[in-house]
Amino acid sequence: MTGQTLTADVRDILVAVADQLAAGPHYRLITEAERLDLILDEVTRQHGHGLAALNLDREVRVIAPAIQWELTQGEYSLILRAAAGGAA
Repeated sequence: MTGQTLTADVRDILVAVADQLAAGPHYRLITEAERLDLILDEVTRQHGHGLAALNLDREVRVIAPAIQWELTQGEYSLILRAAAGGAA
């Protein structure tokens, strides 16, 4: 998706996950496994199960940066918002 506009569905998932992280304890570290779980949970909540949801999950995982160093929930929330195009 590099160079392309994010789909509304991808953007909605990124912003929803960022909102969840911002609502929690900002100082708590987030792991890569938690990142993957949060994305899958939000995709399932918004789109249920099925091939379309599976494809959306994959697309969001590509756009949402992997966690490769220690990050707090608050820091990752900001990263997701930037990945979503700066959504507030």
